[in-house]
Amino acid sequence: MDLNDYIDDLLSQDPFDINFELKRNKLINIIRLQIEHHTKNCVEYKRWYDRNSFVHPNLIKDYSQIPYLPSSVFKHVNLFSIDKQTKLIKSSGTTSQLKSNIIIDHKTSFNQRKSLSKILSSILGKQRRPFFVIDVKPTNSISSDNSMSARFAGLSGYLLAAKSVTYLLKQNHLGNLEVDFTALTSLGEEANRGPIVVIGYTYMLWKYFLNNPAIKFEKMNLNKESKIIHFGGWKKLKDKHVDKKQLVQIISKKLNLKMDSIFDIYGFTEQLGTVYASRGYNGCKVSSYSYVLVRDVNTLEIVPDGTIGFLQFISILPLSYPGFCLLNDDIGYISKRILDKSGTEILEFEVKSRLEESDDRGCGDTLPENYYI
Repeated sequence: MDLNDYIDDLLSQDPFDINFELKRNKLINIIRLQIEHHTKNCVEYKRWYDRNSFVHPNLIKDYSQIPYLPSSVFKHVNLFSIDKQTKLIKSSGTTSQLKSNIIIDHKTSFNQRKSLSKILSSILGKQRRPFFVIDVKPTNSISSDNSMSARFAGLSGYLLAAKSVTYLLKQNHLGNLEVDFTALTSLGEEANRGPIVVIGYTYMLWKYFLNNPAIKFEKMNLNKESKIIHFGGWKKLKDKHVDKKQLVQIISKKLNLKMDSIFDIYGFTEQLGTVYASRGYNGCKVSSYSYVLVRDVNTLEIVPDGTIGFLQFISILPLSYPGFCLLNDDIGYISKRILDKSGTEILEFEVKSRLEESDDRGCGDTLPENYYI
């Protein structure tokens, strides 16, 4: 078996039900092969690996031994392990921010879609549902706008699970976004027939939907099996003093849904397809295809569960670029770790924020100088 076969084998497993030892053995074996693949095919990655005198891949026995790149490296260096680029994904950000450039090939894209599809199926069930998107329908003119095209790139993978797609916003004559009440009426009609999925970026869910006085939620009468999926940064809501618990309570009350029907999805551009779903008040759940560690913000040593530090993400998916083990600037902590009777590890984490210091220091500022590519 080659690297692709081992990845396909792990992706054939249930996304949240796999024996702890079996997962560790399969995942670490894939990571060893990932390192060999990228040191062979990416000159910059090999130079970095050799310069830092990391252990030989065959000697890696534990997640903590896997060498990690700072996720910000993709904002400064184009790293790729393929001869021909098929797709370039840019992370979102304002015009004043550097953006990550992630080069994707067919196989990596396939891995991402399969992983996302299986994780979504575990959340929504195997039967496709009508999706109602809190955004405008993408058009050629919209896709030419960098900020909007980044939004749609982040959303498109989720729509693979949709039976139908209806966009709940439109642009008015001034070019501003507003609710399309014709589309909103169709939401109510579909919700009377069966479960639906309302999906969108967290700040748009709040701004255009939940906090919109023109929407009469008491008349919606959503099917009890309907789901809410939201994702993206929380900064704009924190500025309005709305936290996760408050948002869950507001959604549950306004839409008359159970709290465990509300999903907050965490993920990032540098590891597309690897997503972590938080259900209700719970933490972000780690799938069979990934792993999460937490490192001290000063020493970068692994910290005990419950201790806040930089989040390190391990994913089996990337083949076209060396993004399989990344240390992120987001900080958080392991909130739950349980080994159930079947030997499956239930692992959840909470994201707190970016490290808040006067000089906006991130994980890249903690790493030694010789660590950089």
